[in-house]
Amino acid sequence: MPAPMRALILGHALDPSANAVIAALHQRGGCQVHRHDLAALAGARWEQRLLADGTLTTRVDIGPVDIGSCDVVFNRIGSLVALALPGWSSADRSYGQAEWLALLISWLASLGGRVIGAPSGSNLAGPPDRLWMWMAAAANVGLSPHFAGATSSVRQFPPSRFAEERPELMPVMAETAKSLDRPLGHSAPAAALCDVIVVGDEVFGDIDPGPAARAACVALAAARNSPVLALRLGQLAGDPGWRFVAANAMPVIDRGAPLAALIDLMIVRAA
Repeated sequence: MPAPMRALILGHALDPSANAVIAALHQRGGCQVHRHDLAALAGARWEQRLLADGTLTTRVDIGPVDIGSCDVVFNRIGSLVALALPGWSSADRSYGQAEWLALLISWLASLGGRVIGAPSGSNLAGPPDRLWMWMAAAANVGLSPHFAGATSSVRQFPPSRFAEERPELMPVMAETAKSLDRPLGHSAPAAALCDVIVVGDEVFGDIDPGPAARAACVALAAARNSPVLALRLGQLAGDPGWRFVAANAMPVIDRGAPLAALIDLMIVRAA
Protein backbone atom coordinates (compact mmCIF):
# COMPACT_ATOMS: atom_id res chain seq x y z
CA MET A 1 0.00 0.00 0.00
CA PRO A 2 1.59 3.34 -1.04
CA ALA A 3 2.33 5.89 1.65
CA PRO A 4 -0.17 8.78 1.78
CA MET A 5 0.84 12.03 0.12
CA ARG A 6 2.17 14.56 2.64
CA ALA A 7 0.94 18.05 1.76
CA LEU A 8 2.11 21.20 3.52
CA ILE A 9 -0.09 24.29 3.30
CA LEU A 10 1.67 27.51 4.31
CA GLY A 11 -0.71 30.36 4.95
CA HIS A 12 -2.68 32.40 7.44
CA ALA A 13 -5.71 30.82 9.11
CA LEU A 14 -8.00 33.26 7.27
CA ASP A 15 -6.52 32.67 3.82
CA PRO A 16 -9.49 31.49 1.67
CA SER A 17 -7.31 29.67 -0.87
CA ALA A 18 -5.37 27.75 1.80
CA ASN A 19 -8.61 26.82 3.55
CA ALA A 20 -10.24 25.66 0.31
CA VAL A 21 -7.21 23.52 -0.63
CA ILE A 22 -7.18 21.87 2.79
CA ALA A 23 -10.91 21.08 2.58
CA ALA A 24 -10.55 19.69 -0.95
CA LEU A 25 -7.58 17.49 0.00
CA HIS A 26 -9.46 16.09 3.00
CA GLN A 27 -12.47 15.40 0.79
CA ARG A 28 -10.33 13.58 -1.78
CA GLY A 29 -8.59 11.52 0.89
CA GLY A 30 -5.34 9.57 0.73
CA CYS A 31 -3.13 12.34 2.06
CA GLN A 32 -1.77 13.85 5.26
CA VAL A 33 -2.31 17.61 5.38
CA HIS A 34 -0.16 19.89 7.54
CA ARG A 35 -1.09 23.55 7.77
CA HIS A 36 1.12 26.23 9.37
CA ASP A 37 1.52 29.98 9.29
CA LEU A 38 4.54 32.24 9.64
CA ALA A 39 4.36 32.31 13.45
CA ALA A 40 4.41 28.50 13.62
CA LEU A 41 7.47 28.37 11.37
CA ALA A 42 9.20 30.94 13.57
CA GLY A 43 8.59 28.75 16.61
CA ALA A 44 9.77 25.53 14.95
CA ARG A 45 13.09 23.75 15.49
CA TRP A 46 15.19 24.08 12.34
CA GLU A 47 18.16 22.02 11.24
CA GLN A 48 19.88 22.42 7.87
CA ARG A 49 22.63 20.19 6.52
CA LEU A 50 24.73 20.46 3.38
CA LEU A 51 25.52 16.94 2.20
CA ALA A 52 28.72 15.86 0.45
CA ASP A 53 27.00 15.90 -2.95
CA GLY A 54 25.94 19.53 -2.47
CA THR A 55 22.34 18.71 -1.58
CA LEU A 56 20.72 20.84 1.12
CA THR A 57 18.43 19.02 3.55
CA THR A 58 16.20 20.84 6.00
CA ARG A 59 14.41 19.45 9.02
CA VAL A 60 11.59 21.61 10.41
CA ASP A 61 10.09 20.17 13.58
CA ILE A 62 6.75 21.59 14.72
CA GLY A 63 5.86 19.49 17.71
CA PRO A 64 6.60 15.84 16.86
CA VAL A 65 6.21 16.31 13.10
CA ASP A 66 8.97 17.11 10.62
CA ILE A 67 7.46 19.21 7.81
CA GLY A 68 10.78 20.02 6.15
CA SER A 69 10.47 17.50 3.34
CA CYS A 70 6.77 17.13 2.52
CA ASP A 71 5.78 15.77 -0.89
CA VAL A 72 4.16 19.01 -2.03
CA VAL A 73 3.90 22.54 -0.63
CA PHE A 74 1.22 25.13 -1.37
CA ASN A 75 2.91 28.35 -0.35
CA ARG A 76 0.78 31.35 0.58
CA ILE A 77 3.18 33.02 3.02
CA GLY A 78 2.77 36.77 3.17
CA SER A 79 5.20 39.51 4.03
CA LEU A 80 7.70 39.06 6.84
CA VAL A 81 6.40 42.34 8.26
CA ALA A 82 3.70 40.12 9.80
CA LEU A 83 6.46 38.62 11.98
CA ALA A 84 6.44 41.30 14.67
CA LEU A 85 9.37 40.07 16.83
CA PRO A 86 8.05 41.93 19.90
CA GLY A 87 10.62 43.45 22.22
CA TRP A 88 13.29 43.69 19.53
CA SER A 89 14.87 47.02 18.64
CA SER A 90 14.30 48.38 15.16
CA ALA A 91 17.84 47.43 14.06
CA ASP A 92 17.59 43.93 15.57
CA ARG A 93 14.16 43.43 14.00
CA SER A 94 15.46 44.37 10.54
CA TYR A 95 18.43 42.03 10.95
CA GLY A 96 16.27 39.20 12.28
CA GLN A 97 13.75 39.50 9.46
CA ALA A 98 16.56 39.48 6.87
CA GLU A 99 18.08 36.31 8.38
CA TRP A 100 14.66 34.71 8.66
CA LEU A 101 13.89 35.57 5.03
CA ALA A 102 17.14 33.94 3.89
CA LEU A 103 16.34 30.77 5.86
CA LEU A 104 12.82 30.43 4.46
CA ILE A 105 13.91 31.09 0.88
CA SER A 106 16.78 28.59 1.05
CA TRP A 107 14.43 25.93 2.43
CA LEU A 108 11.65 26.49 -0.11
CA ALA A 109 14.14 26.76 -2.99
CA SER A 110 15.72 23.44 -1.99
CA LEU A 111 12.33 21.72 -2.45
CA GLY A 112 12.32 22.59 -6.15
CA GLY A 113 9.20 21.66 -8.11
CA ARG A 114 7.41 20.42 -5.02
CA VAL A 115 6.55 24.04 -4.14
CA ILE A 116 3.58 25.77 -5.76
CA GLY A 117 4.19 29.43 -5.08
CA ALA A 118 7.98 29.13 -4.99
CA PRO A 119 10.01 32.13 -3.83
CA SER A 120 11.59 34.40 -6.41
CA GLY A 121 14.51 36.62 -5.53
CA SER A 122 13.68 38.12 -2.15
CA ASN A 123 9.95 37.47 -2.58
CA LEU A 124 8.67 34.65 -0.38
CA ALA A 125 5.78 33.51 -2.56
CA GLY A 126 5.94 33.95 -6.31
CA PRO A 127 7.54 36.67 -8.43
CA PRO A 128 7.52 40.30 -7.25
CA ASP A 129 4.51 42.38 -8.27
CA ARG A 130 6.58 44.89 -10.27
CA LEU A 131 4.33 45.42 -13.27
CA TRP A 132 7.05 46.53 -15.68
CA MET A 133 8.86 43.21 -15.13
CA TRP A 134 5.64 41.32 -15.85
CA MET A 135 5.12 43.36 -19.02
CA ALA A 136 8.61 42.50 -20.26
CA ALA A 137 8.07 38.80 -19.48
CA ALA A 138 4.71 38.86 -21.27
CA ALA A 139 6.29 40.38 -24.37
CA ASN A 140 8.98 37.69 -24.34
CA VAL A 141 6.36 34.92 -24.64
CA GLY A 142 4.37 36.66 -27.35
CA LEU A 143 1.69 38.30 -25.17
CA SER A 144 1.86 41.96 -26.18
CA PRO A 145 1.57 44.40 -23.26
CA HIS A 146 -1.29 46.87 -23.17
CA PHE A 147 -0.11 50.34 -24.20
CA ALA A 148 1.20 52.01 -21.04
CA GLY A 149 3.75 54.53 -19.90
CA ALA A 150 5.08 56.57 -17.02
CA THR A 151 6.24 60.14 -16.67
CA SER A 152 8.41 61.76 -14.04
CA SER A 153 6.55 65.03 -14.49
CA VAL A 154 3.03 65.58 -15.75
CA ARG A 155 3.98 69.21 -16.21
CA GLN A 156 6.98 68.61 -18.49
CA PHE A 157 5.89 65.31 -20.08
CA PRO A 158 2.10 65.11 -19.87
CA PRO A 159 0.36 61.91 -20.98
CA SER A 160 -2.47 61.89 -23.49
CA ARG A 161 -5.66 63.47 -22.21
CA PHE A 162 -7.37 60.13 -22.90
CA ALA A 163 -4.93 58.14 -20.73
CA GLU A 164 -6.07 56.37 -17.57
CA GLU A 165 -4.07 56.74 -14.37
CA ARG A 166 -2.30 53.52 -13.26
CA PRO A 167 -0.61 53.98 -9.85
CA GLU A 168 1.06 50.55 -10.13
CA LEU A 169 3.05 51.89 -13.13
CA MET A 170 4.35 54.88 -11.15
CA PRO A 171 8.09 55.50 -11.66
CA VAL A 172 10.31 55.14 -8.58
CA MET A 173 11.45 58.58 -7.48
CA ALA A 174 12.84 60.24 -4.37
CA GLU A 175 10.29 62.07 -2.24
CA THR A 176 12.04 65.38 -2.87
CA ALA A 177 11.65 64.90 -6.63
CA LYS A 178 7.99 64.02 -6.21
CA SER A 179 7.37 67.30 -4.40
CA LEU A 180 8.68 69.23 -7.43
CA ASP A 181 7.15 67.26 -10.31
CA ARG A 182 4.18 64.94 -9.97
CA PRO A 183 5.04 61.52 -11.48
CA LEU A 184 2.32 59.45 -13.07
CA GLY A 185 1.80 55.93 -14.40
CA HIS A 186 -0.77 55.73 -17.18
CA SER A 187 -2.16 53.52 -19.93
CA ALA A 188 -4.47 53.68 -22.91
CA PRO A 189 -8.13 53.04 -22.05
CA ALA A 190 -9.23 49.45 -22.65
CA ALA A 191 -12.20 48.76 -24.88
CA ALA A 192 -12.71 45.39 -23.14
CA LEU A 193 -11.14 43.45 -20.26
CA CYS A 194 -10.78 39.71 -19.68
CA ASP A 195 -9.78 38.09 -16.38
CA VAL A 196 -8.37 34.56 -16.48
CA ILE A 197 -6.69 32.17 -14.03
CA VAL A 198 -3.91 29.85 -15.12
CA VAL A 199 -3.51 26.59 -13.18
CA GLY A 200 -0.79 24.42 -14.66
CA ASP A 201 -1.65 24.02 -18.35
CA GLU A 202 -5.28 25.07 -17.99
CA VAL A 203 -6.84 28.53 -18.36
CA PHE A 204 -10.14 29.47 -16.72
CA GLY A 205 -12.27 32.57 -17.16
CA ASP A 206 -15.73 33.87 -18.03
CA ILE A 207 -14.40 35.09 -21.38
CA ASP A 208 -12.38 32.84 -23.68
CA PRO A 209 -9.51 34.93 -25.10
CA GLY A 210 -8.84 32.36 -27.82
CA PRO A 211 -6.21 29.64 -28.29
CA ALA A 212 -3.28 31.97 -29.03
CA ALA A 213 -3.88 34.12 -25.94
CA ARG A 214 -4.49 31.04 -23.78
CA ALA A 215 -1.20 29.50 -24.91
CA ALA A 216 0.62 32.77 -24.22
CA CYS A 217 -0.88 32.94 -20.71
CA VAL A 218 0.33 29.40 -19.94
CA ALA A 219 3.76 30.26 -21.36
CA LEU A 220 3.95 33.39 -19.18
CA ALA A 221 3.06 31.40 -16.05
CA ALA A 222 5.77 28.85 -16.90
CA ALA A 223 8.35 31.55 -17.66
CA ARG A 224 7.75 33.21 -14.28
CA ASN A 225 7.55 29.88 -12.40
CA SER A 226 4.00 30.73 -11.34
CA PRO A 227 1.85 27.68 -12.11
CA VAL A 228 -1.05 29.43 -10.38
CA LEU A 229 -1.49 32.89 -11.88
CA ALA A 230 -4.29 35.39 -12.37
CA LEU A 231 -4.02 37.58 -15.45
CA ARG A 232 -5.98 40.56 -16.72
CA LEU A 233 -6.01 41.02 -20.49
CA GLY A 234 -7.30 44.02 -22.41
CA GLN A 235 -8.34 44.98 -25.91
CA LEU A 236 -7.78 48.33 -27.58
CA ALA A 237 -10.50 49.98 -29.64
CA GLY A 238 -10.38 48.57 -33.15
CA ASP A 239 -7.91 45.80 -32.21
CA PRO A 240 -9.37 42.33 -31.50
CA GLY A 241 -6.12 41.00 -30.03
CA TRP A 242 -5.83 40.53 -26.28
CA ARG A 243 -2.94 42.27 -24.51
CA PHE A 244 -1.36 41.85 -21.08
CA VAL A 245 -2.62 44.34 -18.48
CA ALA A 246 -1.79 42.95 -15.02
CA ALA A 247 -0.81 39.80 -13.11
CA ASN A 248 -1.26 38.37 -9.62
CA ALA A 249 0.82 35.37 -8.56
CA MET A 250 -1.27 34.82 -5.41
CA PRO A 251 -4.88 34.84 -6.62
CA VAL A 252 -7.79 33.59 -4.55
CA ILE A 253 -8.75 30.09 -5.73
CA ASP A 254 -11.42 28.66 -3.50
CA ARG A 255 -14.01 26.91 -5.67
CA GLY A 256 -15.00 25.28 -8.91
CA ALA A 257 -12.83 24.08 -11.77
CA PRO A 258 -9.75 26.17 -10.84
CA LEU A 259 -9.67 24.61 -7.37
CA ALA A 260 -10.06 21.09 -8.80
CA ALA A 261 -7.22 21.80 -11.24
CA LEU A 262 -5.04 23.06 -8.37
CA ILE A 263 -5.59 19.84 -6.40
CA ASP A 264 -4.69 17.80 -9.50
CA LEU A 265 -1.55 19.91 -9.94
CA MET A 266 -0.51 19.27 -6.34
CA ILE A 267 -0.91 15.53 -6.79
CA VAL A 268 1.21 15.64 -9.97
CA ARG A 269 3.91 17.70 -8.25
CA ALA A 270 4.00 15.24 -5.33
CA ALA A 271 4.49 12.21 -7.55
